[in-house]
Amino acid sequence: MFRRSLSNPAIRILIPSVFLFLIFGIFILFGWTKTDPIDYQPDDIIRQEERDILFISNVVNEKSPIEKPFGLAVDSKGAIYTGSSDGNIYKIKTDGQTELFAKTSGRALGIVFDGKENLVACVSGLGLAFYDSKGNENVLLREDSEGNPLTNLYGLDIGSDGTVYFTEVSRKFSYDDSYLEEFESKPNGRILAYNPRNQEVETILEDLYHPTGVSLSSSEDFLVFGEKYRHRVSRFWLKGKKAGKDQFFITHLPGSPALISSDSQKNFWIALSSPRHIAIDKIQNFPIVKKMIAALPFFFKPIEGELAYILSMNEEGDVSLSLMDNTSDKLGSITSALQYGSGVLLAGFSSQKIWKWKFETLEMFF
Repeated sequence: MFRRSLSNPAIRILIPSVFLFLIFGIFILFGWTKTDPIDYQPDDIIRQEERDILFISNVVNEKSPIEKPFGLAVDSKGAIYTGSSDGNIYKIKTDGQTELFAKTSGRALGIVFDGKENLVACVSGLGLAFYDSKGNENVLLREDSEGNPLTNLYGLDIGSDGTVYFTEVSRKFSYDDSYLEEFESKPNGRILAYNPRNQEVETILEDLYHPTGVSLSSSEDFLVFGEKYRHRVSRFWLKGKKAGKDQFFITHLPGSPALISSDSQKNFWIALSSPRHIAIDKIQNFPIVKKMIAALPFFFKPIEGELAYILSMNEEGDVSLSLMDNTSDKLGSITSALQYGSGVLLAGFSSQKIWKWKFETLEMFF
């Protein structure tokens, strides 16, 4: 009789379906407490008159061991530095040759030179560290003032007095589990400031939605910071009558802001590293659905798409340039944009390359 039942097409479909349902049910049961999602209404995308000319960029490091470059920094001699997923920081000399600069105890994300030519870095899995001219690692911070580990840092900038402003993307989820932030839709991140004179650290702004890049204004009266899963950049006042207050700088972005830098012309350069998850945007109003998906094992996590998109904005909040690569896929995801000489350096996270886009490209097309 059992064999006869298996010969029934409906039974042959039902049994594996029930089996899969039970497997997924077990996955969801064991991962049910990972997140506590809330209802969230995503904003609509507002286009910024993007110019599709970013693909006209030249490779800086043709052959190098760099894997998934992230942050960018340039020293006083013009050499370029970037963090690699192998845990190392590499130096690209002015002749294009790449050499190992430092071995980190984690994964360097945001990197900035201080006034003493030390390379300060947010090192995922470690904390805040700096590397001297010989590449020796010196840990500045592993914990906050309350003893909580600072292992999930992202972007940073340094004031003229040496104060380091940096972001902690989440106080709840690890770097590898940071995708759960988008499902939970709660503000688990913050911005901190480290004072090297007394070696104290304080939280200057909390309850942020996965804060990423951070950059100071030219007069250091405010800083701007990105929030990855809110697809926006905000301003936080450090001095003046508005000190302690924050406000939106740009919202309704088509992707997730990564690192932010500034140049001598009082412009901010904002890299968008991945497009919005359209499917996730559609379920943001359904916390139970989000909780079920988030409960699934790591290998079911949503795959981030690639986006090569940078914005240049002045300190008043006006967009002066909006550039993207919608023609090719050679740049991959851009995690950092840094003004350099006659152009902008780009960290191609998924292309394994550092690129340079030149300002003269604008004259060719416009």
